[in-house]
Amino acid sequence: MSDIIVCPKCQASNRVPPLGNGQHAICGRCKTPLRGVPVELTDDSFDKVIGDGQATIVDFWAAWCGPCRMIAPLLEEIAAERSDVRIAKLNVDEHSRTSIRFNVQGIPLLVFFQGGVERGRVVGAVPKAQIESAIAQYFG
Repeated sequence: MSDIIVCPKCQASNRVPPLGNGQHAICGRCKTPLRGVPVELTDDSFDKVIGDGQATIVDFWAAWCGPCRMIAPLLEEIAAERSDVRIAKLNVDEHSRTSIRFNVQGIPLLVFFQGGVERGRVVGAVPKAQIESAIAQYFG
């Protein structure tokens, strides 16, 4: 059975069949990787990407934030290791409309979405084990 994945860059819908080991899905239109790397979100792309049904963790972050830089490599590892969860990032300084909408008070903030609905939050630069535990709790 194929999944429909919305490209984080050009918002094209892509039908992605199950892939074998070592294979990576890319957008048919712009050739952006669809899995395995964190997705950059904007105010304009947020709802379409989050609403596509895939379990998604959104990292609300800023370039000046030290703890945000500390947690980024952990999120990249999770994105590369797991195909069942998408990691997305939203820069709160550049896309304040969405951060205001979700009442972001402190960063880094990880918000867990399933089917476009918020399931839970984790605040701060937490260890990878705590993120994995939250994935099990909110998406299990």
